[in-house]
Amino acid sequence: MAHHSASKKAIRSSARRNLRNRAYKSKIKTAIKQLEESTSKEDREKNFKIAQEILDRASKRNIIKRNTASRKISRLKKKLNSAEAGAGA
Repeated sequence: MAHHSASKKAIRSSARRNLRNRAYKSKIKTAIKQLEESTSKEDREKNFKIAQEILDRASKRNIIKRNTASRKISRLKKKLNSAEAGAGA
C-alpha cells in the first residue's frame, strides 16, 4: 500500500490512463475487425480510412508506438489491395 500522497495520486492516475488506453486499443481492434468483415469495395475503403485515422491518433497520443501503427496500417492496406485484386481478376 502506498504511504505518500504523491504515490497514491500516481496510482489513481495510472488506473485512469490504463482504462483510457484499454478502451482505445479496443476501438482499434473493432475498427480492424470491421474492415476485415466488410464485403463491398466502398465499405472496405471507408473502413480502411476509419481504421487508419484511429491508428494514427493512437500513435499520436502514445497509446501505441508509431512504428506499430505504421506496420498495422501497411498490413491492412496490403490486405485491402490483395482483396481488390482478387475481386477484380
